Amino acid sequence: MNIEDLKPEVRLRVMDLVSEAGIDVSDWANFKGGEEKAASNPKYCYEWSYENTSKELIVLNLWYDNLEYLEYLEYLDGDIVQRLNMRKVANNVSSSGQSRRAIKMDFSLQKADRAGWPIRVVICDGVQREQKLDLTKSTAEARFLDSEIWHLRSYDDSGDCLLVRGQPSPKYVDQFEHFELPEGKAKRKEATGHVFERSPQVRNYVLERARGKCEWCGVKGFETRAGAVYLETHHIQPLSESGSDTVSNVIALCPNHHREAHFGREAENFKNELLRVVAKLNKAMQPTAKAAAD
Repeated sequence: MNIEDLKPEVRLRVMDLVSEAGIDVSDWANFKGGEEKAASNPKYCYEWSYENTSKELIVLNLWYDNLEYLEYLEYLDGDIVQRLNMRKVANNVSSSGQSRRAIKMDFSLQKADRAGWPIRVVICDGVQREQKLDLTKSTAEARFLDSEIWHLRSYDDSGDCLLVRGQPSPKYVDQFEHFELPEGKAKRKEATGHVFERSPQVRNYVLERARGKCEWCGVKGFETRAGAVYLETHHIQPLSESGSDTVSNVIALCPNHHREAHFGREAENFKNELLRVVAKLNKAMQPTAKAAAD
């Protein structure tokens, strides 16, 4: 999708859009205008961000003119993004109300960063106060709710953050993750043979257990283009030799030690060492797993 496809053409009401996104708007009518004028309740209609803690959801108002296209490589699709630093905005605006709204939005972004909450975005088009300094406030001449979920890719100590349109990529990946290859870069051949199915739940558990570091040497895996940390999941007792597809038989290794586990001169002794490491790691994880179950 191009950024131009996200340009709002109609001016829909904020209350209707945030309600469509999943925010409870029942309290909007609790002011002197009543239900008839609920959409213009100043307590809500001028806000820049909204939260639904029960659904763990955040809704943000973003400006169309501030959208960017972040390109990676010529054969990979880029992302539609928006860069924000609401702390700087809070310090630079003259209105105390705008400063409060900026701080509130920054708190929502911090929550999205810590808890990984999904973000819905209302895209606004119009004249921003920053573009025309004689204005006392920005004016949205058109707005709509983007149908896509957004996510927060990064948030640093200074408040700089990068919002990205679309679902987040996995934080940790292994060799069985599907990687898109550029068209025409390689020819595909049909092959026959036996393939052992591997549980994605087991792989994901082991990758989370490793937290991006080889469970043998402790070296961090490399980052993929999508920002995920890459390690390789390895069945210590091979599936072809009746090994189990369970977290007690799978370890996350850097590519070098994964190759050594298969082809190293001391592969058999290495296997026993890896089994001991995994048993120790799983034992350490048991309190966490019990707490999660409770």
